[in-house]
Amino acid sequence: MRLLVSCVDSGAIKEILCNIGTDTSIKTASQPFHVAPHLAKGLKAHVGRIWMISKDEVLLARNSGVVELVKISKHVKKNEALQADPKEENQNEKDLFDVLPKFDISEFEITDSITNLLDDSKLELFSKKSVKRTKLVDEFVTLCPIKKDTLNNTFVAATRSGLLHVIKKENGGKLTKVTSLEVKAPVEFLQLYDLEDADNDRVLFAYGGEENLVKLVEMESDFKSLKQIWEAKNVKNDRLDMRVPVWPMALKFLKPSPNETDKGKLNYQFSAITRWSHLIKYSTQHGRKPLAQIDLLPKREALSQMEFFDINGENVASSLGNLQSRTFDELNVITTDYKRNVFKFDGNGRMLGKIGKDDITGTSTYINVHDGKYLLQGGLDRYVRVFDVKTNKLLVKTYVGSRINFIIMLDDTEVEIPLSPSAKAAKEKQKRKIAELEDDADELWDRLEGKANLSKAGKKSKLNIEKL
Repeated sequence: MRLLVSCVDSGAIKEILCNIGTDTSIKTASQPFHVAPHLAKGLKAHVGRIWMISKDEVLLARNSGVVELVKISKHVKKNEALQADPKEENQNEKDLFDVLPKFDISEFEITDSITNLLDDSKLELFSKKSVKRTKLVDEFVTLCPIKKDTLNNTFVAATRSGLLHVIKKENGGKLTKVTSLEVKAPVEFLQLYDLEDADNDRVLFAYGGEENLVKLVEMESDFKSLKQIWEAKNVKNDRLDMRVPVWPMALKFLKPSPNETDKGKLNYQFSAITRWSHLIKYSTQHGRKPLAQIDLLPKREALSQMEFFDINGENVASSLGNLQSRTFDELNVITTDYKRNVFKFDGNGRMLGKIGKDDITGTSTYINVHDGKYLLQGGLDRYVRVFDVKTNKLLVKTYVGSRINFIIMLDDTEVEIPLSPSAKAAKEKQKRKIAELEDDADELWDRLEGKANLSKAGKKSKLNIEKL
């Protein structure tokens, strides 16, 4: 299993190579084969978003306002404790060399970059009004490809200040900024629509944030203009006739509703998590107000992230995390609070359990469901964890020594661990012992069956004599 982790404190990305069962908090457990930092640039330039273009290239969006194109190359791990070509006379060294696991490690090289993509000044007014009562700092909230581009070389980088940059990777490996557009700030998320019925002539996305209701926006195919096509309405006042605050934190699309009652209306469905612990379901066929707003936690504890999952471990999400379903019946979400909890809920708001409740000790700043099977989690306690989504079992736990901001899984291939000569001999001995026991058992059963047959024959002959 190969992971790429953004470390906030050093501004580096760390490559981790390990097998299932790795746990650095237990000395006797399996340990990572390889953990190494790359491209460290300090706290103020830490990596906020990562997108894997291919196995050879990756995009990094840093909180210094830079997007970098990084080339990845791999080479076989060299064990510096041994000679590259052990001499025949040093048999112990040869034996040790033969039993070491063999694997590739990565090297990262920045081939091009674009700068000045953030603007803190646009958030100064919102800082005074924010519930957080802290100065808002601009950062990237989205970095992903535009799926209408089949070559996978055009990307959207959106920021908290409402800037939306379209970036293209040219054939020569150079990054160019096609355009910069703007939406209403502050922005907590910007989610692109990438399901199978997406219109290739336009790019559709949703965004929202603190006192910034969910909006649907279309971007023209030439990326030169935006058009808002829909805006949500807030729910009615609460039982004390107080206005319900607006703060969507994350949103994912579903496929269009199969029950299209009005063909003149837009037909989009999506679900959102709010900071006030609501799970909201929207259908544009239903209108601008939510189809349903469900209280997930009784004390309105703040929630921050949302990922879809399937209780059977199937992959139900698109590459951008949208749910490949036409109904809310298949809606199951994983979300996090600002304490240390990672929750699983069904679409009706029923809690299905907590993940890592006895292990996670700090706020989860990042979660992601990979391939429907693995939950990648990291946060303030400086551990990268991988859980089995279906069973909630902890598969990997690795300490990286830094706050964690982003994780991607490059592959889930296990590293083969060769056996030492003594271990091979012991394994062969065990196999022989098992085979001998099986042979003895077969022989015993044959004897018992033979005696049983003789006994039956004897009883039968005695019965025949008595009849005579």
